[in-house]
Parts: sequence; C-alpha cells; structure tokens
Amino acid sequence: MPPLKLILVPAPLILWLFWLVLRTALGRLPTRVSVTVGLSIVTLVYFLLVVGTGIFWVARQELPVFDWHYLPGYLLLLLTLAHVVLHWRNVAAFLRRRAPEGLVAPGRTRFVAGVRWTGYTAAGGACVALVFLLGMRQGSRHITLLTAGGDVRATDVGQGGQVPVRWVQGDGASLPLAQWYHEGSSFPARNALPGLTLEARPPLYKTYPGEAVPLPGALPVDGPGVLAAYDAWRTGRPLAAQGPLDLAQLSLILFHAQGISATIQRPNFTYDLRTAPSAGALYPVNVYVAASGVQGLARGIYYYHPKRAALVRVKDRSESNRIAMACGGARYFDKAPAVLILTTTFARTAFKYQERAYRYVAMDTGHAAYNLALAAASQGWLSPMIGRFDDRALQLVLGLEPATEAPLLVMPLTREKADKDDPAFRSETAAPGKGTFVDLIHGGTSLRVAGGKLALPPRAEPPEPPAPGDLALPPPAAGLPFLPAARARRSERNYLPGPVTLEELSALCAASSGSRGTTDPLLAGTAPLGLYPVVRNVKGLPPGVYRYLPGAHALRLVKAGDFSRTCEAACVQQDFCATANVVFVKTVAWKDLFLPDGDRGYRYANIRAGVVGEGLYLQGTALGLGVCGVGAFQDPDVAALLGIDLQREVPLYVTAVGRR
Repeated sequence: MPPLKLILVPAPLILWLFWLVLRTALGRLPTRVSVTVGLSIVTLVYFLLVVGTGIFWVARQELPVFDWHYLPGYLLLLLTLAHVVLHWRNVAAFLRRRAPEGLVAPGRTRFVAGVRWTGYTAAGGACVALVFLLGMRQGSRHITLLTAGGDVRATDVGQGGQVPVRWVQGDGASLPLAQWYHEGSSFPARNALPGLTLEARPPLYKTYPGEAVPLPGALPVDGPGVLAAYDAWRTGRPLAAQGPLDLAQLSLILFHAQGISATIQRPNFTYDLRTAPSAGALYPVNVYVAASGVQGLARGIYYYHPKRAALVRVKDRSESNRIAMACGGARYFDKAPAVLILTTTFARTAFKYQERAYRYVAMDTGHAAYNLALAAASQGWLSPMIGRFDDRALQLVLGLEPATEAPLLVMPLTREKADKDDPAFRSETAAPGKGTFVDLIHGGTSLRVAGGKLALPPRAEPPEPPAPGDLALPPPAAGLPFLPAARARRSERNYLPGPVTLEELSALCAASSGSRGTTDPLLAGTAPLGLYPVVRNVKGLPPGVYRYLPGAHALRLVKAGDFSRTCEAACVQQDFCATANVVFVKTVAWKDLFLPDGDRGYRYANIRAGVVGEGLYLQGTALGLGVCGVGAFQDPDVAALLGIDLQREVPLYVTAVGRR
C-alpha cells in the first residue's frame, strides 16, 4: 500500500484530471479557457499547500513532515510549467511586441532566425544540463580496493601490530577508505556515492515474539548537574551509593538514552521524540541489554522498546562470556550485572540521507551513549564506551541481520575502571563492488579478534600550554540537573537577540567531552577532536573564530570578525546558523584518525563527534539556551572559515547555540 502522502498530495490534481477525462468521455470537450481556469485553480491550491506547510511545519523545523512540503512543491513546478506551455503563444506574441525592431521580422510574426536559434540552443543546453545534474546523483561508481593479494594492498600505518589501512582506487586517485568515503559523502559531493534506495521508510521499532517486561516509570526531577555527571563518568568516580543494580535504575538509564520524552500530535499524524537527538528525527539507534545480575529481571538478552517502555526478551541466556570475548575479555565484564549494546539500523537514516547516513548513525550513537554514560554515573555506575570489538561475533550473539543492523558500541554497567590492555585486532575483508557505500564503509571498518594481547596504552597527549593572548575561561555557569535537562532537550532554531555570557560559554566547552585525562576507553584511545567556537554574540568576548584548548580550558583566537553570514552560507543557508550566538565546529585530523585501528578510526571519530555534540545539547539546555546540531554543511566552506586544510583536518559536525 503506498504511503498516505502519495495519495493525498496529488489528490487535487487527480480530481481535476478526472474531471477533464469525464467531460471528454461524455462528449463535452473542455474548452481551452476552461482548461486554463481549472489549471489556475489547481495551481493556486498547490501554492497554498506549499506556503501553508512551509509556515506551519517546515519553518518550525518539524522535519518528520518535511516531505508534505516539498512534494506539493514539485507538483507546483509541474503545474507552472503546464501553465506556461498552454500560454506559450501568448507569451511569444507579447515578447515579440515588446522586442526591439532589429530582433523581429516585419509584421512581428516571428523572431529573426539568429535570435530564434539562439533561444532554441539556450533551451536545449538548459535541458541537457538538467539531465546531466540528475544523472550525477543516480549513477553508480566503480572503485577498487587495493591489497597485495591481488584485491587489496594492506599498508601499515604507524608501528607494527596495528590495523592496516585499506586503500581505494577510483577515478585515478588512491586514498584510504575512510578518507575516500568522507570526501565522497561531503557537500558538494566529490564522488556522488550511491546510498540506499528504499520504497518505504523502515519501522522505528523492532518486533520480537518474547515476553515483555514493563519498566518502572518514575523519573527524578533533581540530581547532579551535567558537568558533575560528566566528570564522574570521565574520571571513573560515580556519584551515587554503590548498591546492586535494580530494574528502576536500569529503566532510568535506558530512558535517558533512548526513551520517548515528548509526542507531536497533528491531524492524521503522531510522532514521538526521544531523549537523545537524531539526524532528521529518524532514530536509527537500538539498545539491547544483556542482563546477568539485575534485581527484578531474569537473565537474558533484551531489546529495549521505547514506545512500550519495556524490555522484550530476545534470548534466555545473557551470553556474557561471548560478549566479553568479542570485546577482548576485558576484566570489567566479569562483575557487570548488565551490558548495554548500542546497534544501528542503517536504513532508517539512509532512507533519507543516503550515502551520508554512515556519518549520522555514528553521531546518533554518540548522542545516545553520552546520555547513557551520564545517567549511569548519576546512579552510581561506570559505563565505559567500548568501540573496539569483533563485529561479526557480536552480530551473532544478538542474532542481527548483518545487511541491515550492526553494533557500534558496547557499554557495560560496572564498578571496574577501563582495562588498559586490549586484544590485537585485524580488519575483516570488505567485498569490493558489492552493496552500497554505506555497506562498504561499515564493512571496511569492521574488526575481528586476531588472538593474543597487544598493549595499546592511552595516547600520550600532554595538554597544549596556553600562549600569550589566549583567553582563560572563567568557572562554568551552573544550570538544571542533568536528568531533567535530558528530558527537556530539543533542537531549537529560533534565537533571541541577547548575548550568551562568558560563564555559559565556559560551561558549554567544558561539557563537550574535549578534556584530556579521561579513563573512558573510546575517548582515551582514539583520535581527539578539535573544537572551534565561532563567536558572534558573547558578552565580553570579541566576535571571531576561536580554538578551544581543553587542557588549559582556554580559547585561542584564530581570526577576528563577525562570521555569522559565512556560517549560514557554509551550512547550506540554514538561517539559524547566522542568528546563533556561537556555532561550534568539531573536527578530526587524518594523521591521528588511523591509529590504532586503521579505518575503524573513522567510526570512532564520528561517534566521538556525537558525544561532543550531545554535551553541547545537554549543557545548553541546562542553561536555558537553544541548541541545534547541523550535519549538512559545505565542507570546503567550513574548512575555509576555520582556516584548516581538508587534506589534514576535516569538519565532522556543527552545533549552533543561541539565546532563547
């Protein structure tokens, strides 16, 4: 059955065409005037639809109904074209009457040959250009993975024992797979990579036949602030008393990771919003619980169903040993009463964003993971983010379909700090020329346990010392407690003129997970992100592009000036990027990304970008500010704004923050 919008949107046009066909069948051919009048009325209907949906839906950024806006827009263009075709003789006659004497033949019945053929050529060229541009997005591309065995040349990066980088050759260029994918999915797209093409949007929730365990619904209104919860997680010192994990605590943690915090009600339309943000509100993240010691919950693997606020049993066994082995047997699994596994259903996001979807699903996983980690810390639990695991082994444990769903993070609820020794991994082979580029980048970043132990200590990155002229930020401003802030968080795009204070900016930077010294395995062992605040209106701080120095908790001026309009243009004309007080840009350097796990580092970097972005979301909400993440931007324009070289450092994620 076709989606409702594909029936309702063309309904006025279909009714008018049906009227024309019916009159013709009854022998009453419609006159040209009646056709023109009917066409004008239908065109007016679609004009009102486009304007109305733009005002009441799109302008308010309720994106789940966005295609109710652009589908009438396409039909409006079609009707406008039909109107011009019906009146082309009148248009041509008018232009001839108004044209200078030298352009028309005597009697003004036609243009002279040179003018006429110039017009034909211009119209033909415009049609060819349109077809070419459409074809650029539809065509598939062939690439070759290079290694020494004939297919792929595995090239080590860094010291021995680390995962090799895959190189991709296509269109005369050779690049690491992660860089090839990133450039190909950037705006403007260099490679026009094909994403997923689906006939219908995949369901938001999974269905399992097992019993459902309802979860307690009590939600506290107080608790630690965002920064206190963040520091507890980062340092491995949870805040609450260390009792056993019960169902109420687990319910609170799951709710703040992926629970439904609000519902939009419209005529014939209901949409649920969650505690963690998602690109396009598409929510690709799924959460599974492997329970082995939760009071009030039988052992087993469960799927968290946000809509039902329940755990649905998937397996009767917790499979703790298999999960631990897939993650290298780290010691903090031994006493973990529950292990939470965050997976992604690619098609939910690729349905709309196609080849760029892999970036977004990883960032959405980071959003949910940050909420989960802080909620766990507020309840007295550590929840290390483990991104280094055997992908296929975890898929088998959970019974996932490899083509549609994959694990991205494992987060045990434990009292143990992260283990410093991880197992040695080597990449799993990704089959070239098979599936989409989303499949290719995920397969190319997959790992499998190679056996044995390989010590990979946290990166030694001494804090960058402040330099003369750097601005030391003041103590961060306080705000709402974390738990109610997570439930109140929304993507806000309408900002007021007032300034943000320097103390509020300090709190935003501090909550962005950029600080060194963390015990979390994902943040300690993978490429750090750069954070660039682009300041427009902060009290006591001149406008300009700054770089945040997390070790010194300071800002370094990159270039002075008001770049709000530059931000707007770089973010594909999204006007709230010009009215925001501060626009934060998260970046990663290629030289850091590939260590220690090769192309897997690209997955880590995008998850970390989501973690940083959610820190800004939560702290901004706690301070009463409006925050909105931006995944769509022109990469070269953002790089030029920051003064970075795209061959060395690339932007991953943009976040706008403003007074509301």
